[in-house]
Amino acid sequence: MSAYFEIRNLKVDYRTYEKQQTVLDIKRIAIERGKTYGIVGESGSGKTVLALTIMGLLQCPPGIIQGGEIIFDGQDLLKKNGKEMAENYRGNRIAMIFQDPMSTLNPVFTVGYQMIQIIKQNQKLHKKDAYKKAVEMMQVVKLPDAEDIMQKYPHQLSGGQRQRIIIAMALACGAEFLIADEPTRNLDVTIQASILKLMKELQHKFGVTVLFIANNLSLVSAFCDEIGILHDGRIVEQGPVENVIRSPQNLYTKMLIDSITKGENARKKKQENDEVLLEVRSLKKYFPVRKKTSEKLFVKAVDDVNLIVNKGEVLGIVGESGCGKSTLVNTILNLHEPTSGQVLFEGKNIFELDRSQLRKTRKDIQIVFQDPYWSLNPRWLVKDIISEPIKVHEKLDGISILKRVEGLLELVGLPKNSAFKYPHEFSGGQRQRIAIARALAVNPKLVVLDEPTSSIDVISQSQILELLEGLREKLGLTNILISHDLSVVNYMADKIIVMYLGKVVEYGDSAEVFKNPLHPYTKALFNSIPSLEVNGIESLTTLEGNVPSAINPPSGCRFHTRCSMASERCSKEVPTMKVHSDNHSTACFLYE
Repeated sequence: MSAYFEIRNLKVDYRTYEKQQTVLDIKRIAIERGKTYGIVGESGSGKTVLALTIMGLLQCPPGIIQGGEIIFDGQDLLKKNGKEMAENYRGNRIAMIFQDPMSTLNPVFTVGYQMIQIIKQNQKLHKKDAYKKAVEMMQVVKLPDAEDIMQKYPHQLSGGQRQRIIIAMALACGAEFLIADEPTRNLDVTIQASILKLMKELQHKFGVTVLFIANNLSLVSAFCDEIGILHDGRIVEQGPVENVIRSPQNLYTKMLIDSITKGENARKKKQENDEVLLEVRSLKKYFPVRKKTSEKLFVKAVDDVNLIVNKGEVLGIVGESGCGKSTLVNTILNLHEPTSGQVLFEGKNIFELDRSQLRKTRKDIQIVFQDPYWSLNPRWLVKDIISEPIKVHEKLDGISILKRVEGLLELVGLPKNSAFKYPHEFSGGQRQRIAIARALAVNPKLVVLDEPTSSIDVISQSQILELLEGLREKLGLTNILISHDLSVVNYMADKIIVMYLGKVVEYGDSAEVFKNPLHPYTKALFNSIPSLEVNGIESLTTLEGNVPSAINPPSGCRFHTRCSMASERCSKEVPTMKVHSDNHSTACFLYE
């Protein structure tokens, strides 16, 4: 019996200025109707090229399809021309959920307009019926206030809402085969869990077959029936999820599994240092909101935060998107002016320093940004990118600067000759190394890591974490680590603060917080993480409801609207931070 979807002997080459090379060489992939097949591989293994080839969207040239068949419901898609693919397959039978919803949605049109256009085009409906269908699909993907969301532009929605819109668009035209290209890559664990559950629910409801592409094995183990490991364009191992994960045969598969489990309990020897480097006291940052009425409204992004970072320590900050993590760090770095409160660095209040003192302090505090694609200037050579802070803070001649740059490149595990290349010549993990080298260029005392591994694959991620750990011991660095990937925080951090809607809800030693989370929100965060130990989507717990508005936060405990343990008191009184045990505090009435 032939499969509903099958790839046979597919070979795709890429021709560049220098040479022609094979990027895909797949002998066979077969997916039964209604099943989910997961493809896992690191960046550059050919996952997205495969998806684009199936959809008939591969740019040729530089791509060259050398041969093979892609059989969908008995028809070879490679024999169809662009017109046939557009009219008979793409959209109405095969749809794709792209990795980044922000680059998929058009920023100048409302999401409602965009959905209506897609439905009109593929289902040949009139505007009124298309509008009804769009609202109905928004309700199917569980977006609250569907009619209100129809009027909004993409930038007015959260990452999770945008991803739901993309799923609604893919299903609105009745697609029976869905290609999901890393659909939860940029989302928090809680939103990721709810998006995966939603996709599984819709798959059963509409009988959809799914090809799920990811670089995260844990996600695939929770979501898929079968799995294929893609390495250098070839499937090196495939089979039922449980068999591949429980008893991997291929060395590369074993390496992938090791990269995931390594992050789980790498507790290091505790840094015994009580010398305070950074102290934050009652810090608030409110952003004014322009309203037509005379009433003054504010987004309370950071609301009364206190914390201490000792020398040589790593403080992890976790929480969902919009909880105030990045605003807190930007205010600490004096990139935002605080509404009130103090930030003491080596005992001096940063907000009271004059320009020359502030410049000196800025040299001591550096930041590695989340996305190495955007944080490096594409027109500059690597030597100019890394030497920029050196030129600002130190008076050195050209030869000394180049020597320093080469030393920094070797320190972060890159060859010296990388100095004369441009950012586009490197992979995501290598670019992040360049960003780390730039942050270390002026010998800082505190390095802030803003989601340093969120845009790179599992293997590069584990290498970057090892690099950061090694640098910290070698250079005696202190770090603040922002991440929504809790395994990264568990691997790196000595202390953790958990934030929800501008407030700290739990604070303590990393080992203690992971072993014994107290606050219902912290527990929900931990329960949302997919793990290789448990298979099936039922193993993920999700948080109901969206994060409330920071302009008009709930009264009392801000989490009470989503908390299953909430009592009447929680909606009226604000809980204060109470010490629960040594180095572990929480703001929750359950522990009074």
